[in-house]
Amino acid sequence: MIKHFTKLLIILAMITLTSAVYAEAPPVVNVQAQPSSDMEQFKEQIKRLEDKLTKMEEENDIRRRLETTQEEKSSEDDAILSAAGRDYTLMKPGKLGFEYSIRYAGDSYDNVTANADSIVAVKHNAYHTVTNSFLIEYPVKENLTVNSNIPFVYKYNSQTNTSAKNVSDFGDTSFGLQFQPVKSGKDLPSIIVSGSLTCPTGRSPYKIDSTKEMSTGNGTYSIGMGCNVSKSIDPLVAFGGINVEHGIETTHLNSKTGTQGEAGIFLAGVKPGEVYSFSMGIGYSLSYKASLTLSYQYSYQSKTSYDWVRPEGPRETRSEGSISSVFSIGTGWNITPKRSVNVRLGIGLTNNDSDFSLQVRVPFAYEL
Repeated sequence: MIKHFTKLLIILAMITLTSAVYAEAPPVVNVQAQPSSDMEQFKEQIKRLEDKLTKMEEENDIRRRLETTQEEKSSEDDAILSAAGRDYTLMKPGKLGFEYSIRYAGDSYDNVTANADSIVAVKHNAYHTVTNSFLIEYPVKENLTVNSNIPFVYKYNSQTNTSAKNVSDFGDTSFGLQFQPVKSGKDLPSIIVSGSLTCPTGRSPYKIDSTKEMSTGNGTYSIGMGCNVSKSIDPLVAFGGINVEHGIETTHLNSKTGTQGEAGIFLAGVKPGEVYSFSMGIGYSLSYKASLTLSYQYSYQSKTSYDWVRPEGPRETRSEGSISSVFSIGTGWNITPKRSVNVRLGIGLTNNDSDFSLQVRVPFAYEL
């Protein structure tokens, strides 16, 4: 297109300059010398015009090379969403995904107690939890991926005037799938529907003496369903989702803790409350190698029912509902074209959340 435009401009310039030469040339005086001078001037103007057009064409080529292609834009969006979390992206078939993540969560609070002599004491509690997670992903189809997450947990609890407690064990293993029902388009956002099953492979809180030991799992099975949406809104990528988790009732427990067990009181069954959560956030590409994400997550857990067995007869108690609210700041770093590192800092906004958490994720992909 540029070449045709260049030729057209040259032809128009030649016609214009030729007309000007014949219009201004005197009819009879030095017929031999005048055309030669005008022709040299005409050639110089054509040469300058060609130089300008060549420069314009070079600048246009440079501008095209600097423009972000649609493929590069899609890759950039995927990198941002990957930094936000695996719930917003799907792997391509022909690869096996593996991701290692390590997460530290710290929490501390003061507990005021009084003994029989009405002596008030302030006890400081500090909890430290390190979770190593191994995620495996296999894309069955372009729009369907199955995965499994296996955590290994270390917990440490220190209290004033009390011996510290610690535990190292597996956490609860989960199995899930991600499905993209509709292919995203120019105006249509990317929609991913997910499902999960969590198994109580960790140390159950209902099978230990909580006064001496700590758990690494929830102790119950649970199933979850969710829907996550993402959309590119230049220069940002917006994302969000909703999720519902249903805990399956656990029976035939014989959980005895401290003086309750000595008095013949034990926990026989637990019916966990449902957990409803939603999240939202935005991501921005700082450069070809770095991205920034800001996100917020809110969760509400309904009442949990506990079935107790007592010498005077069975009794059911219920805990109150609880909320969780976390604000997160994340970054993604492309170390190489095939290797990236994602870092996220979470800040708890309620008493039910950890004071803060720091997570580092390193994804891998292997060709099959």
